[in-house]
Amino acid sequence: MKSLTWMVASLLLTAGPAFAQKIYIDYDPGFDASGVKTFAWSETSETSVASQDPLLHSRILNGIEYYLTLGGAHEDESDPDVYVTYHTSSKKEIVVDTSHYGYGYPSRWGYYGRAYPYGGGYGSSTSTVHTYNKGTLIVDIWDTASDKLVWRGIAANITVTDNPTKMDKRIDKALKKMVDKWRKIKAENAEAG
Repeated sequence: MKSLTWMVASLLLTAGPAFAQKIYIDYDPGFDASGVKTFAWSETSETSVASQDPLLHSRILNGIEYYLTLGGAHEDESDPDVYVTYHTSSKKEIVVDTSHYGYGYPSRWGYYGRAYPYGGGYGSSTSTVHTYNKGTLIVDIWDTASDKLVWRGIAANITVTDNPTKMDKRIDKALKKMVDKWRKIKAENAEAG
């Protein structure tokens, strides 16, 4: 029983990080983000989910807007400091789970103390295949004055689900991690400079 518990625990510990969201930030270190007070949306129809899933599109926009306004910016379509857009992609992933069942007995185990020269037992395995969609969310911020990309946040390994509440939480978690990583980078740069 202890070996089964150990196997399950080690499987969970090694499989958990494989499904965790991975966050990457890239930015132009010469761009002064403290001067950003206004933003406007720039639509990218080819990589946006607006036509396939308008509600998910709205969740993504609301999440991005929440963190931008939390940072002190507000939406201004007429004269923005930066343009904000997002891109998504997804691909199907396959997971194969194999479960082993069985029992056995060692050699030297026998009836009325008689030892047998070999062990025995019964065992079987069952494999199941699951598919799921793994998505990537990319948020881009462009400087309107120079028309250059100045910030990019990438959230990879977002498991896509049909449950709106779960997707809302996953999107918010990804955006929060992007913002937290950005704040950490800015704090490190301020300490170094």
